[in-house]
Amino acid sequence: MADDVRRRGGWLPAALVVLALLLLTWGADVLARVGAESLVAQDVQAATGVAEEPVVEIDGRFFLPQVVRGAYGRVHVSARGLRNGPLVVESLDADLTDVRVPFHDVLVRDVRAIGVGHSEETAVLTYPALNSYLEATGRPLTVAPGPDGEGVTLTGSVEVLGKQVDASADVTLSVDEGNLQLTPQAVTSGSVLGDAARLLLGQRLSVTVPLGSLPFSQRLTGVRPTADGLVVQAAGDAVVLQP
Repeated sequence: MADDVRRRGGWLPAALVVLALLLLTWGADVLARVGAESLVAQDVQAATGVAEEPVVEIDGRFFLPQVVRGAYGRVHVSARGLRNGPLVVESLDADLTDVRVPFHDVLVRDVRAIGVGHSEETAVLTYPALNSYLEATGRPLTVAPGPDGEGVTLTGSVEVLGKQVDASADVTLSVDEGNLQLTPQAVTSGSVLGDAARLLLGQRLSVTVPLGSLPFSQRLTGVRPTADGLVVQAAGDAVVLQP
């Protein structure tokens, strides 16, 4: 029995050493994850100019191997208040895969570039932000949700053949070569207009919003209206983000 006690007593220090090593490894893994997420967030903030530091979450149960390789399987980025020229993007959520950040950059805490194999992102443009953009670009138009809460309407006063015309229209939404397009349909006006004037009125009510400089993306893939604004989808491949 004394031998059994001695054997059990001999295992205890070894078990404590193993437990301590596991805790140290876990702690190092957690600290490395937090540090890398912070560095990526700072780099994204510097590259996009957002006022608040973005929220960055890096997936993966074991993190240290990703740091050493400089390759991260999945990264999620959430940013708010992104300024795209005179247009303010309310929020941007991006899911990134195959993200490359060199181990040396993380080690010296100086990330110079982030490589992204593929990205899928969602940007939210509120109606007030769109209307501020239209005002800043000299277009006296107002975008609002449709009466049923599902579509989008456009109203305003525009000049047609030397005459100021008040008009409104339901619009269709589309994306084309980095631009968001608002195309009027079923235009109504209190003025009596000929065919040429009506055609010009439709052209005056057409709106193009450039969105080609959204981070992590190279192309817009879709847009849909909500009660609060427009939700724009974008994607990118082999993207390099630099401050």
